Amino acid sequence: MTNPAPEAASDLEALIEEESKRRGRRRILGWSLGVLALAGLIGGGLLLRPKPAPLVDRFRSAPLTRGAVVRQVTPTGRLEARVTVEVGAQVSGRIKTIEVDYNDRVTKGQLLARIDPDTLEIQVDQQSASRRVAVTSREQAKIELADSERRLARIEKLAKGGYETQENLENARSAVELARARVSSSQAQVSLQRAGERLAKTNLDYTEIRSPINGTVISRNVSEGQTVMAALQAPVLFLLAEDLRKMRLMASIDEADIGEVDAGQHASFTVDAYPGETFFAHITEIRRAPVITQNIVTYEAVLEVDNPDLKLKPGMTASVRIDTAEVDSALRAPNAALRFTPPVEAGGDAAAVAGNAGPAVWALVDGAPVRFPVEVGISDGRLTAVSGVGLGPKLDVLVGLTPAGRVSYGLEDED
Repeated sequence: MTNPAPEAASDLEALIEEESKRRGRRRILGWSLGVLALAGLIGGGLLLRPKPAPLVDRFRSAPLTRGAVVRQVTPTGRLEARVTVEVGAQVSGRIKTIEVDYNDRVTKGQLLARIDPDTLEIQVDQQSASRRVAVTSREQAKIELADSERRLARIEKLAKGGYETQENLENARSAVELARARVSSSQAQVSLQRAGERLAKTNLDYTEIRSPINGTVISRNVSEGQTVMAALQAPVLFLLAEDLRKMRLMASIDEADIGEVDAGQHASFTVDAYPGETFFAHITEIRRAPVITQNIVTYEAVLEVDNPDLKLKPGMTASVRIDTAEVDSALRAPNAALRFTPPVEAGGDAAAVAGNAGPAVWALVDGAPVRFPVEVGISDGRLTAVSGVGLGPKLDVLVGLTPAGRVSYGLEDED
């Protein structure tokens, strides 16, 4: 009888070997399918990825132009009358009448107001009476002097004949000297009382407040019946401005710009009251005294302004533009072009781009950015006068990247 154990063992080994081969084939198949899927995803991504924008579409550009470039300083300022006079009261009293009001035109010497003169008229009468008393006293002193001189003459004659004592002679001489002193004192008293009378009359004249200039009444700070006191400080009753057809503009120039500003330069300005209108002025003076406000240093420039139609009024705030330099028919480049440098990838050679120093503009030549060195002139804040080899009107210079260009160079989109 045959033993079945060796046959069974042989079949089991064959079965295990066959199963191992099937597992290996399944593993190889799985890895192959994974690699194929990954390759398919990568290939699909490459096919679906957007193509980089053409170089010409990556840059924003603007043309060079030819024209005038004007450099300006733009301070703010205030308008005021060329001459402003504060008219006050030199004597105290009650305002009796007021003869003018706001905006009235006045002439030099014209009566503006009158202070009640009653008290000062009485003072004039008192001083006049005191002067007359002093004059009378002076005349009495003169009479006494003449009498003393006559008495001295008699005593001198008698003393020569030995009929008067030396003591009486000396007393007579002393009496003459005293009489002369009294005459001098009385004369001084007359002068003093006369000066007091003139002062009282002057104070009486001051009760009529008159205009010191030809001008316009800007403000009136007093009313009829009001009492003014001028004991310590003259109160300001009226503010007068000289002819407002000629005004001045006080502009605050920053210390960084004062070196460019000089007398004789022309300026234009606008005021909020007339938003669509431009006014003109010229600088007559640069004041050297610094004005320091919160550690900011400015200097005042005085500009003369014609105001024939009286549109401009004192106190208006003006936005000023002062022309400090001008070039006619200059080749002009946008300031953005002088600040822009294309990414190194666009220029090709990184070392060449990094090694270029000095101001320059870039332009696309045959589809590639090319650097043009320039000499920089004056700027108006938007355009700058430039010159250089290869530059000319209508040459499109690069001023920045387009949104597509920022994406192409891996930069954040401006939008």
